[in-house]
Amino acid sequence: MSNKRPFVNLGGLVAQSSKEAKRTAASAPSGGGGGASSSASTNNLFLSRPVPKPEEAVGMFLIQSRAAALRKSANGSGGNVPPIEIEARLGTLVSPHLGPRDARALSSGAKVVQVQGKERVVHAFVCNVSDGINRQNGRMPATTFEGGVTRSNYLRWTQAGLSEASAVSAAYSCRGPRDANESEGAALKSQLEEREAVTTVYAFPDGTRSEFPHEGGGGRLGRGRSERKEKLSVIDLALPAAPYDLRLTCASEQRLDDPGKGSINPANVAPNWDKERIKRRRSYTRRDNSFAWRMDVTEVTTTDNPGPNGSLKGASHPKVGYEIEMELSSSMTKKLISTRDDAEARKLAGQLGAQLWFMVQQLNPTHDVLEVEEFLREHPDGEATKMALGQCQTIRKFVDSKCQSWQTAIAPGGGRSPDNHEWSRPPRNFVGCMPVNFSRHNIEVTT
Repeated sequence: MSNKRPFVNLGGLVAQSSKEAKRTAASAPSGGGGGASSSASTNNLFLSRPVPKPEEAVGMFLIQSRAAALRKSANGSGGNVPPIEIEARLGTLVSPHLGPRDARALSSGAKVVQVQGKERVVHAFVCNVSDGINRQNGRMPATTFEGGVTRSNYLRWTQAGLSEASAVSAAYSCRGPRDANESEGAALKSQLEEREAVTTVYAFPDGTRSEFPHEGGGGRLGRGRSERKEKLSVIDLALPAAPYDLRLTCASEQRLDDPGKGSINPANVAPNWDKERIKRRRSYTRRDNSFAWRMDVTEVTTTDNPGPNGSLKGASHPKVGYEIEMELSSSMTKKLISTRDDAEARKLAGQLGAQLWFMVQQLNPTHDVLEVEEFLREHPDGEATKMALGQCQTIRKFVDSKCQSWQTAIAPGGGRSPDNHEWSRPPRNFVGCMPVNFSRHNIEVTT
């Protein structure tokens, strides 16, 4: 690959993709079965930037982050590259433009969109791109990234730790036991390293934060550090075919306390902090360093500052959240930024992007099952549709009568039942069809 190849930033890619892959109501498949829901889906502007190969988008983000870091060092760091953090977080992209309440930017389910003139199933869409200079968002509506996963998913994916195979071990492509004498836990511990830490972080309104490690079992805070992070590059990927979306961030870290004089005392924390976050974190890495990404799974307890004597209005009770992040190792980050040859940097970024996307797929897998609106069509038999709706109504009446009487809308021999039919005992067999997403657990039965 020639190093004379022109640099292509992610903003240019999504701008070109926006022109090539627009899917509107005018170009949507006809059929009428989708109703208002389908029309809203096809008019969603977030569908205009599909990413057929998400791993390539991640690689391009890494190249963009490299350029932002070099620009940062040239402008304000005396030619030295400041400490850089590159991470990926699972969460949900929501937008206030999709209804009265903030809703997920794209409804759940894989999407069929046109890419270079052909319809393809796409799992990822670019929602926001920022390179630290300007926001390359075009006419796209704004989105908000809500980081974190549900407690049930957090426990299901991470609770096993290194005791048994889980999404964590799958993300690092861990092997199973070599033979009957090696337990599953022993096999995992020989490949992965697990570290646990508890810290308290105080966030301040000016964007600075102070972090202190917990020492001993009593929650006593040790000496910590104060820093400020500046975002250099951000990309939000909507993953409608997966449980969660993905945010990629590149940020510089500026140490505010004097490392030469030692760390700061927790007793000296300024009282005007905004939020207190207690982080109980487990971190995982490959012992052989074959994966460049460290995975952090964290339970976070957040408390707002109650103000002097608890007088601040709006202060809330502690809230518990669960976060899953992947961070590029500091050594690999330095290697990516310091690589002088652009072709070599693109090759390394491609490898790191493929590695990260593999990890994300094990934790947050995508599925090719399309959303239900893609399959809804008008039933060709209008009379059968009316009988089905009538039978649904009789089910409702059956529930309202506390399951004491039954009146069918369908005659025993087929066809519509006469209007003056008699009430009878409910049948033993299935009583008819049910609406979409309606099942027995939706029917309250009183005993």
